[in-house]
Amino acid sequence: MSTALKRVISGAVILILTIILGIVGGPVLGVALCVISCIGYIEFTNATKVREEGHRFNVFQVFGLLTIVAYYLSILAQDDWYCPQEVKDWLAKPVGAFNIFAVIIMLVFITGFIGILYAYIFSFPKFNFTQVSNAVFGVVYVALTLSFIYYIRSLPGGIFLVWMPFISAWFSDTCAYVVGINFGKHKMTPRLSPKKTYEGAAGGVLGGTLGSMLLGLIYVLVHKSGAISILSFGCMGFVGAIASMCGDLAASAIKRNNGVKDYGHIIPGHGGILDRFDSVIFTAPMVYFLMALLLQFAPKVQQ
Repeated sequence: MSTALKRVISGAVILILTIILGIVGGPVLGVALCVISCIGYIEFTNATKVREEGHRFNVFQVFGLLTIVAYYLSILAQDDWYCPQEVKDWLAKPVGAFNIFAVIIMLVFITGFIGILYAYIFSFPKFNFTQVSNAVFGVVYVALTLSFIYYIRSLPGGIFLVWMPFISAWFSDTCAYVVGINFGKHKMTPRLSPKKTYEGAAGGVLGGTLGSMLLGLIYVLVHKSGAISILSFGCMGFVGAIASMCGDLAASAIKRNNGVKDYGHIIPGHGGILDRFDSVIFTAPMVYFLMALLLQFAPKVQQ
């Protein structure tokens, strides 16, 4: 089977699974994101030499994975599917500048990071601090960013809104490629990614913006409301497309710095989890925060 055919089949499977998970949402989506985050974290820490070649076990990876699982268990514990309203009210209870849910999430991350530091201290000088920093950064870079897909799905109207990170990122990637191949002349990052051009970047931003506006049109028609306007979706798509390019280039830079071509080989024709979702992980949090602000001015809609 040719690489191109493998890529097409893998892409179709990923698309179908993404659609199913986005529609179902809830704990099913949360568990799937947890699994994807754990795989992505292993790919990232392997690529950045947190786990050295020839070693099957690395204490930093163990603490990182435990932190990721604890984080997703924390956010799933307050899911609407089974969380009693009394518990949700308690989690929303203010504690100074935060609420109890935010305190729990921060406690999970701080505990995980301290665990990694303790492993570094008590094994000194077996490991270097670059391994420590990559182990900590990987939790944020992979797991925290991907979890915003779950947060978007949990918003009012999330069954429509959850597609925003994917549309702004994947429309941007596709349009950037098409425009770059046909009209690209001015190199954007010649030493990092020689094929990327400013013309392609402009096409990518335009594609991400228009694709998001199309989703906005569907959203407005379904909910019969212009409170979150088509233009607002366009703005989110514009920002998301820029974040998508940043994510793609950042992934390329990390791989080049560490002398690897792909993060992994779990997806035939595409590489690893991070090779497929490197742009979405930057887009999801940006879109979520913009969306959360816009929803403050929108009437309530059904999930």
